[in-house]
Amino acid sequence: MRSAGITAAIALAAIAAAPHARAASCGKPDLVDMVPPDGATGVPLNARLGAHYAAAADYLGEEVLLVHPDGSEQALDATWDPTEQLLQVTPTAPLDPNATYEVRWPPLRGLNAAAPGLGGKSRFTTGTADDVAAPVFAGVTGLTWDLERVNDDCTDDLSERFVFDVALGPATDDGGTSGLTLMLFQTEGPHVMNTPTPIPARAWPQAMHLQVRLATDVAVGQVCFAGVVRDTTGAISNSGDVESCVHTTDPPFFRGCAIGNGGGDGTATLAVGLALAALALRRRTRRPNL
Repeated sequence: MRSAGITAAIALAAIAAAPHARAASCGKPDLVDMVPPDGATGVPLNARLGAHYAAAADYLGEEVLLVHPDGSEQALDATWDPTEQLLQVTPTAPLDPNATYEVRWPPLRGLNAAAPGLGGKSRFTTGTADDVAAPVFAGVTGLTWDLERVNDDCTDDLSERFVFDVALGPATDDGGTSGLTLMLFQTEGPHVMNTPTPIPARAWPQAMHLQVRLATDVAVGQVCFAGVVRDTTGAISNSGDVESCVHTTDPPFFRGCAIGNGGGDGTATLAVGLALAALALRRRTRRPNL
């Protein structure tokens, strides 16, 4: 069955995190998000702490600091996952219950530039227990698409790309949703064979939907997404068999002014055009015979 194959492939990709080709980026190597995020509460005592950076970032051993409730600072050994752009640390001892900590994530250098990007810090409060159960996730429940034209960061030229709005089902975990990481995979598309293509992992979006932008050459035709969530201990949900699909149209195609940068109303333009055509046709049919 296809769903069983997808589940197995996603599970292997999520656990092994095999490196995949990463598109060149001309953006800044800034921090994108943190797990747990700033202001999180009920963080498990056995939590690992992580931060995602932009694709342009590279880790060169920069220091990650954990500030304890008494104000003391501790430098932690960090691991870097270039596939996920994830910098992660594991506290050397269980966190204290009902205590407030701060973790300071360093600015990282860029792959194509010496100037560092932006780092960040988060303050979080622990709960009273460990995270012991795997998270539960209802999976990707809906998918819509649009086409946008934007300036390419590298060439400063206009480029077209598909924007997918991905709806997510509810997720739960005994460590709370603030400790979850969403791992999406493109499971069908013109370049997807038997191995789902990972989308950059991100902290769980509390709005329960997010947008994925893909180049047109990898997103024309039947496109499907599936996903899993991972908690702060590394446990992964069993939701890879839930898949949502949509069929996109290869541009150019008629969309009025909706895909341009001018902000015009494509529906209004179409209505005016139809009205003018109908008026012209009525005038021709009423012309007297000579």
